Amino acid sequence: MTLYNLLTAFVTAGVAAFIAIYNTDFIPVVTLGGTVLGSALLGFCSALLAFVLRKTARSRLLRCALEVVGCSCIIVSIAHFLPGWQLRFGLGSAIFLLLLCVLMAAINEFTLNETK
Repeated sequence: MTLYNLLTAFVTAGVAAFIAIYNTDFIPVVTLGGTVLGSALLGFCSALLAFVLRKTARSRLLRCALEVVGCSCIIVSIAHFLPGWQLRFGLGSAIFLLLLCVLMAAINEFTLNETK
């Protein structure tokens, strides 16, 4: 069941990131393939981070805060390593990135929840 939850978190977070990035101008991406690849990387890395944090951190608030910080580091790394990605600096972009990271953390917390 854990692998199913991890894959569900990966796909859901990747699709949500793709929709958010494709429909806004805060992170301009040159090609559609770059948007798909970056969204898939963001979904996979954030789901993997949430999975590891679920095993190590017991406090839900601490886990969510670390997921938001980790997701922002993942986005900056993706923008640095993928050639078509650019980050615009400004208040609107900062708010968009914060909301995107909070969305990733919420999706991962919801889908990786193991209730019996």
